[in-house]
Amino acid sequence: MHKSNARIGIPISLVMAFIAILSVATPTSGQNKAWQAGTIVEVKAHQADAGTDAGARQYDVSIKVAKKIYVALYTSEKDQAAPEYYVGMRRTVQVDGDTIKFNDLQGHTRTLKILSSKDAPQSDSK
Repeated sequence: MHKSNARIGIPISLVMAFIAILSVATPTSGQNKAWQAGTIVEVKAHQADAGTDAGARQYDVSIKVAKKIYVALYTSEKDQAAPEYYVGMRRTVQVDGDTIKFNDLQGHTRTLKILSSKDAPQSDSK
């Protein structure tokens, strides 16, 4: 019995730590859910659909993330600055399926529905 224990050689705690690191480092479902830099490039008033709350102010917010531009639906809350002032701001964002998350200027995490996405035009930086 003692001989079989001596043959293992690697402490079980080291094996468990390795497995834990792999499970954290491996993305799930093939989606990149990492937080990354994004820049708000455009804000337009959203054309309200029939049946939506007429009092809610909604905007189409275009956010450039890496080589994509996402257009997401932003609903402004009372006492918040108009999102037009966000144009040019860099925000940390997380793209997850059909939603995009970011922290607003007050530190609240906002989740927006992505309406569309397209490839960003290549910049002519020399």
